[in-house]
Amino acid sequence: MKNKTYLKASLREIAYSKGRFIAIILIILLGTMLFVGIKAAGPILNSSASRYVDSHDLSDLQVVSTGGLTEDDLAATKKVKDANVEPGYQFFYADPDKNEVVQVFSYDPQQKQNQLVVTEGRLPKTDNEVILDTKAKDNGYKIGDTYKINDADQLKEASYKIVGFANSPIFISTGERGLSNVGNGQVDYFAYIPKKQFKSEVYGIFYLTFEQTKDLETYGSDYEDKVKEKSEQLETLFADRPQERLAEIRSNAQTEIDPEKTKVSDGLTELDQAQAQLDQQQAFASQLPAEQRVQLSAAQTQLTENRQQLTEAQSKIEEQEQTLADMKEPSYSFHQRSDNPSFQEYGDLSERIAAIANVFPVFFFFIAALITFTTMTRMVEENRREIGTLKALGYSKFEISKKYFIYALSAAAIGILLGSVIGTEALPRIIFALSSERYNFDQVHIYYLPRPIIQASIAFVLASLGSALLVLMKDLREKPAQLLQPKAPKPGKRIFLEYIKPLWSRLSFNQKVSYRNLLRYKSRMVMAIIGISGCAGLMVAGVGLKDSLSSVTAKQFGPIIDYQGIVTLSDDADNPADRQTVETVFDQEGQVTASLPSFNEAIEIRQSGQGTQQLTMMVPQSSKDFADYVHLKDREEKTVRLDDHGAAITEKLAELFDLKEGDSLTIYDSEQQPIKLKISHVVENYLGNFLYMSKDYYQTITDDSYQPNAFFLQTKSMSEKQENQLSEELLASEKVVNTSFVSQQIQTQEDSMANLDAIVLIFVVLSGLLAFVVLYNLTNINVSERIRELSTIKVLGFFDKEVTMYIFRENVIFTLLGIVVGYGVGIVLTAFILRQASMENVIFPLVIHWTAYVISGGLTIVFTLIVMAVTHVKLKHINMIDALKSNE
Repeated sequence: MKNKTYLKASLREIAYSKGRFIAIILIILLGTMLFVGIKAAGPILNSSASRYVDSHDLSDLQVVSTGGLTEDDLAATKKVKDANVEPGYQFFYADPDKNEVVQVFSYDPQQKQNQLVVTEGRLPKTDNEVILDTKAKDNGYKIGDTYKINDADQLKEASYKIVGFANSPIFISTGERGLSNVGNGQVDYFAYIPKKQFKSEVYGIFYLTFEQTKDLETYGSDYEDKVKEKSEQLETLFADRPQERLAEIRSNAQTEIDPEKTKVSDGLTELDQAQAQLDQQQAFASQLPAEQRVQLSAAQTQLTENRQQLTEAQSKIEEQEQTLADMKEPSYSFHQRSDNPSFQEYGDLSERIAAIANVFPVFFFFIAALITFTTMTRMVEENRREIGTLKALGYSKFEISKKYFIYALSAAAIGILLGSVIGTEALPRIIFALSSERYNFDQVHIYYLPRPIIQASIAFVLASLGSALLVLMKDLREKPAQLLQPKAPKPGKRIFLEYIKPLWSRLSFNQKVSYRNLLRYKSRMVMAIIGISGCAGLMVAGVGLKDSLSSVTAKQFGPIIDYQGIVTLSDDADNPADRQTVETVFDQEGQVTASLPSFNEAIEIRQSGQGTQQLTMMVPQSSKDFADYVHLKDREEKTVRLDDHGAAITEKLAELFDLKEGDSLTIYDSEQQPIKLKISHVVENYLGNFLYMSKDYYQTITDDSYQPNAFFLQTKSMSEKQENQLSEELLASEKVVNTSFVSQQIQTQEDSMANLDAIVLIFVVLSGLLAFVVLYNLTNINVSERIRELSTIKVLGFFDKEVTMYIFRENVIFTLLGIVVGYGVGIVLTAFILRQASMENVIFPLVIHWTAYVISGGLTIVFTLIVMAVTHVKLKHINMIDALKSNE
């Protein structure tokens, strides 16, 4: 009966102090929600993407070749264990009339991989039908329209009926479709045409899936390792295929040339014989009648015309044979899912969320746990007399403690349960909803991650229950008589302000009381400042994180990269005349203001214990002129010039491989040949990894002659239409394979960073909510601890507003100090998060705009005013008699 009564009293305690109980629940809920939700967001987004691509059978690998793919290639591909191979056709088509670039794929209803997701209409059923990319609707196409592709070399027909629109798992982005080698170099949309319509004798692409990857997460390390293993097997199998394929192409072409060559040779022989006969007849032309002389002249003219035709045909055959002789080996490429447009961008989003989740929610979590600890500690302290009474009545220590166990565990259980459910169910959905407009994923797959839930449960149970136990252990050691007496107040002491007499003498009585109370109860002040500064710092970090991530392009393009485009030459444009052809296009295009030839090559760096890093090596023709295109500086902002003693590398690369000035480094060129060089400079860079060296130093370390294969371009401000026009003109020269504009890189980077807007919004909102709850809770604790003091001054004649100001004055000081400290906390926290979120090819600069401080400080002040307004109403209704008799 005694225990039952005490249990009722315990439950009644929750009802009596429901404000505090709810506050503890809210703090635990917010901490758990952010911690569990953000920790779960990355894996859930990755899992949702994996489910989408798996449900539509996205291929694990794609094999393409510049020389086409034959049955021998297909046989070699099928040698890979557990490989499912499906051949298909593809090509790029540039429509000059509509200024569109289309990637045309073959459609085969029997094909299982890369299943189209029909968004409108249906799939093709007859050979004269086509289904277009959903993105093509933006160009005005409708179902039922006639769609034309005038490419007689690739397709049997030129006109097709549009029967539907679809998305493809190959392109997970709603906007990006990759690069092409025709038109302006950018693919606008894709089209699927029935396979029977393709005329090519060789395949354009192989799609591969593997049995061993079926149950693996597409963004997981196990999947990446398995696909990498299969890719390496393919590379081994195809090691000799470039030479073999070149021989096949030459043999097939020669087989077609030989009959024509024989025909021309025989024709010339016959002409020689006919000429000999005609020459004999012409020797007696003077003796022949006029009519026969005219016939001989006509025959000679005909022979001359025939010889000219045969000579021209012979020259063409010789040119064809020379072209075959000069033909380079076709290249074979093995593309993984991560090579698909925007596929890696989505994975990077999840990685950034995961990196942020390791810092921001943990700090948020710490603040929430700290405030929970404080609240529970103060609650037990307030119940000293009750504990003494129960102890005097014969209750055991365990029985007395049960009430606080129930209180703490109830609050923790409710907060953890609600926080885990809301965090897991809501935050990933919000992030997905705010970023899904950039991707074709149709839904998010929610599941619960046990680890963060268990971590949150342990932390908050320790914070709530542990704090109660800590105080109980101290109080339960005391005798009932000591517990029944009110705790002696701290003795008053002179504070340091009193020694500054000119200042102290000018303070009012109430101000002096406030300052004395602040320094008299230092633990209360410290805890309030920690709580407020933590929340203010979280808000600064939330907004500052967005500022820093968004500033990458501003730091990279302009201060460092000062060119507007890079033009990449074709492999056969290896002589000055070809480069002159391209420069002529520059001269004719009024938007180009300057250009600089350069040798650019993709290279690799390998090091034991560190993954292979791919980067771009740039060797400008003129180091002096290069300074106008790329402003190289070290971290001390000193200008760096390329010299003949070593290469300059970007700082992220130096960090990854622990390199510094004076070190030696081995790089591997595109043909995997090692090149040893010395590092002379480490330069500032934020986006990408680069290695720069002078022309003379390049020739020294490679023993190769310098041959530019690209141009840096500086242009006037250009619209997207003007950039496309320039790209088309350069591609039309047949000396250029691609033109990459900086504006495209900037847009891609900004779009990528925009994906994090949802994360920042969540951080700021939840940090603001936590700040509000913390302020409310700390103020409530302050009021409840000092209820007799406040009642006393009210009895002495203080007005309601003066009583409120008694507390408000202290809160203002707490808040302002907390905000100032919070700014420092926010800067440190943002810097730490950015370091954790940095990737192999990106450095995020620490940039926090003034708006972050205004939002953080402003919201904290607003919350303080709201809390004090509520507190004012509460103080107006204090029952002074009951409060003053509370110790009796």
